[in-house]
Amino acid sequence: MPGPSPRAPRVGAALALAALMLALTACGDGRKKVYPVRGRILVDGKPAPDCFAMFHPMDGDTDPKRVMPFAQADADGNFAVSSYVSGDGMPTGEYIVTFEWPERSGLLKNNFDGPDRLKGKYKEAKKSEFRLKIEDKPLELPPFELKKP
Repeated sequence: MPGPSPRAPRVGAALALAALMLALTACGDGRKKVYPVRGRILVDGKPAPDCFAMFHPMDGDTDPKRVMPFAQADADGNFAVSSYVSGDGMPTGEYIVTFEWPERSGLLKNNFDGPDRLKGKYKEAKKSEFRLKIEDKPLELPPFELKKP
């Protein structure tokens, strides 16, 4: 009976290396894949600088490590959603969107703990009318049109 071919050790090593690479990429850092999401927030038809949008997953995930995407509007009301790092996007799934527009506070007006200019009207996920579905591709959202109470 002939012995193993000279290629057998190389093929075995290549298969072992491929399995190791697959295992390492599967483990990763635990982060979900995210897709760029951009949009705009308007209040009474005007840009809402510093307005915050929070994206609440509708899958019922209660894991404390779950991803809670958010965004902060710039001076023109535009935003890019962040999940892990600034503007990286958000994972696929369905979300309820809430908004809070705090007045700047503090000596230099660098804090965002002033009263909500929307008076809590858009703050509760259970009452929000805004729903969003993220698929595995970049998304440019139509403007969110809010009204002051």
